[in-house]
Amino acid sequence: MAFSPAAAASDIAPESIPLALNDLARGWRSRLDERLRPLGLSCAMWAVIRRLANGPAAQTQRELAEAVGIEGPTLVRLLDRLEQCGIARRVPDADDRRIKRVELSEQARPSWDASLQAGLELSRELTRGIAASDLETTRQVLVTMLARL
Repeated sequence: MAFSPAAAASDIAPESIPLALNDLARGWRSRLDERLRPLGLSCAMWAVIRRLANGPAAQTQRELAEAVGIEGPTLVRLLDRLEQCGIARRVPDADDRRIKRVELSEQARPSWDASLQAGLELSRELTRGIAASDLETTRQVLVTMLARL
């Protein structure tokens, strides 16, 4: 069942906030998937690319899976697809042959730029008409809740 703002307004119990966040996250991923599909990407692939673009250089597969919040086997499948697209590559660790590190390829920049634009456009659409002060309060509340997890 989709999240209903009218229902949320009448249901201000603290447990309604995580439910609304869950519905919002699901809807966000679905809409972002639609926008990324023409680029040959998915929301899951975007999360990996985003972490590689903004996180520490050449992360291990384990670090990357933990940072993105997915299981190792799921990450392996995503990396296989990203490697096939020429966006990411796995390189051996200099100190431990058993470990593979993941990095973006030089060819990743156009895909990253286009996918970032898709995400920004969706964010603008979803937040259109909401006061900047309300958005900042929401961000602060979410950061606080996240820190408590």
